[in-house]
Amino acid sequence: VLFLLDQPIGLILAYGVLGSLFMPFLALTLLGLLNGRRVPREWANKLPTNVLLGITALLFIVLGVQQLVKALAPVFGG
Repeated sequence: VLFLLDQPIGLILAYGVLGSLFMPFLALTLLGLLNGRRVPREWANKLPTNVLLGITALLFIVLGVQQLVKALAPVFGG
């Protein structure tokens, strides 16, 4: 729709935003799914994997909040 409205920059931004949401979503999903009771012990995440997935999710969430605050600052007079 953005391309048809002659706004390719909006299309690029939407693609980037949606792509950046994928990594924390994947990390949090893997943390939840691979640490559940239904997963056999040998397939479950080990401590190093859990730590790295947690760091990945935390990093992307912090960076996303920073960018959101930076982008919305002019709207709220900052």
